[in-house]
Amino acid sequence: MNAKSLESLCLTACLAAAWPLAVSADADVEHVVRSASGYKAERDPDTLREIGAFTERRIGPNERVVRSKNGAKDGASHTASAFLSDHWIYDAGIEMFFDADNDGYYRYLRVTFDVDSYYKHAWVYAALYVSADGVVWELLHETDDFRVDGETPDDAYEVETELVSGYPPGEYDLLIEIYDADTNVFQDELGPVQSSAFALLPLEDREHDTPAPVVIVHEHGGGGAASLPALLFLSAAAVFVRARRRGALG
Repeated sequence: MNAKSLESLCLTACLAAAWPLAVSADADVEHVVRSASGYKAERDPDTLREIGAFTERRIGPNERVVRSKNGAKDGASHTASAFLSDHWIYDAGIEMFFDADNDGYYRYLRVTFDVDSYYKHAWVYAALYVSADGVVWELLHETDDFRVDGETPDDAYEVETELVSGYPPGEYDLLIEIYDADTNVFQDELGPVQSSAFALLPLEDREHDTPAPVVIVHEHGGGGAASLPALLFLSAAAVFVRARRRGALG
């Protein structure tokens, strides 16, 4: 690596290190997300969902709620015990995508979950929440009603979400709740309490997921002024010549 490249690299690294310092979280700002949902079997295994299927959700400060353990959403009933539920989450997983600035935080996630039921056919819906501290939760997305068929894995459902704004880089918790679509009764949940896979997810929004600016140092030739590497080389050469002369005279 030559001296010019080294100078440019040092300047870029310094600016990149200082870049996150300009970012601050504001709990009072509106948060924006885009989400789409559907059966896993409906999607090509190697693709994300079609952009036209996404709907945007804007979340104001008054929509963030403090939730107690096993607290159902407003307007819904709650079963006395998880063992009395007719439907439950058998399995679930999270995938994260898109890290343009390579800082280890992602702006897009896919949550896949398989809901089973005691009934041969049943209708349910899911609500997905996110939290930066495990206490205050935001509703990311509520699905349409979807059908589950007994205990088959073929009816696995998915929610894909892009964080657009309002989410600075951090570790976020995720929570899935399942409700009976006919009775609006809470059935089951899966979150950081039940699985560490739903805790401390490295996420950030699209506004924060931008590469640090690259600074390019331009050097112009000519007889006006010498560059720093050239001056250093000439100084070293002068010292060497003077030392040779002293040795010859001595």
